[in-house]
Amino acid sequence: MPSDTAEAPGFWWKFWLIYLAGVTAATSMGKITPVSVEMREELSLSLSQVALLASLVTAVAAVLGLLVSYLLRPYDPRRMLVGGLVVMGVAGLFCAHTGSFGALFGGRLLESVGYVIVVIVAPVLLFGLGSGSRLTSALAIWGTFMPVGLAVGSFAGGVLSTWFDWQGWLTIAGAVTLVVAVATTRLPADIAAGRPAPARAAHGVSAKGHPRNLRSRVRRLARPIALGAGFATISGAIVTCVTLYPTYLHEEFDVPTETAGTLTGIVSFVGVAGGFLASALLRRGKDVKHLFLVALLMPAGAFAAFGGVGGTWGSVSSALVVALSNELVVASVFAAIPLAVRATSDMDAANGLVAQLGSIGALAAPPLVGLAVTVADGWWAVGPCLLVGTGAGTVLLCLATRAASAPDLSHA
Repeated sequence: MPSDTAEAPGFWWKFWLIYLAGVTAATSMGKITPVSVEMREELSLSLSQVALLASLVTAVAAVLGLLVSYLLRPYDPRRMLVGGLVVMGVAGLFCAHTGSFGALFGGRLLESVGYVIVVIVAPVLLFGLGSGSRLTSALAIWGTFMPVGLAVGSFAGGVLSTWFDWQGWLTIAGAVTLVVAVATTRLPADIAAGRPAPARAAHGVSAKGHPRNLRSRVRRLARPIALGAGFATISGAIVTCVTLYPTYLHEEFDVPTETAGTLTGIVSFVGVAGGFLASALLRRGKDVKHLFLVALLMPAGAFAAFGGVGGTWGSVSSALVVALSNELVVASVFAAIPLAVRATSDMDAANGLVAQLGSIGALAAPPLVGLAVTVADGWWAVGPCLLVGTGAGTVLLCLATRAASAPDLSHA
């Protein structure tokens, strides 16, 4: 592998273009939020239905993330990245020109196909860019793609929805996705030449599906599974907060819908600083397990943010605590993927597991917490839900990286 210094001139512009693709894909999770109140009124949707539409873009990743990571392995990841963005853009334009829950459901499901392709192949491209501390730093920054995308979708939607209706905003979002797809064609064709080789039989293990091979594979993926399961609770928490927060501000404090969407976007934007802080701390040698403990601040912030403490600005300040702590932990999860695998050949599988389990959390948490709020007849229910989820998730994340070391290159 070429040294960090030798690769420095081309590393970062390639990284930032891949990062832009990830952020663009993630905006699809945040773009429904600022127009959710308008959509609920126009289409007569329930709180759980609009929360499902907001998080549905992660559906395919939630069900088929690991399988997709294997299916995409033989194909050029650069072309897959472009193709995934094109699918998302076209599906987004379809959603913009429909007017029923069923059609929106179908369009968002198609959008989720493109989303899973992007989030699976983008890290594969990153692993092919370089190695060492620079890659660790880049992976931590890459971990901010989801919260940044959520912020962009929420903030831009909140601003633009003051001039356009919800269909106009979704049209703009779909068109921008197609523009980014064109931009990613600038990535060189050989960008993934240095990615880890696929796993193959080794150390006397049969390659014909022998039970011993299966048991060995399961043991090797135990830590990535724990990492992904912990990540599910963390990603579910932030998507839940971003999805429900505009409605909470509108109902609890009579904040106008456009302002509520903009405030949610600002909270997400400011919170992104947590991801970049994680990148800097990890590059300075901080233990990733210590950063995972910051997740415990999320339920504390949620209790105050959704409990009406301190009025509107007190709630917004508490929501910032949720966003900052979440994005620091999310960034740490992506940086920890190489620590959770035993062999570099397992990188693709580990990435697929993290994407799939994280998407399950992002998909399931908003409607479930929305249902809890409805049953409890109060927004106070958000805090306890996040406490249970993130508490368990923090334990799983720490277990996934316990006594972790660099992956064994002999398996590559």
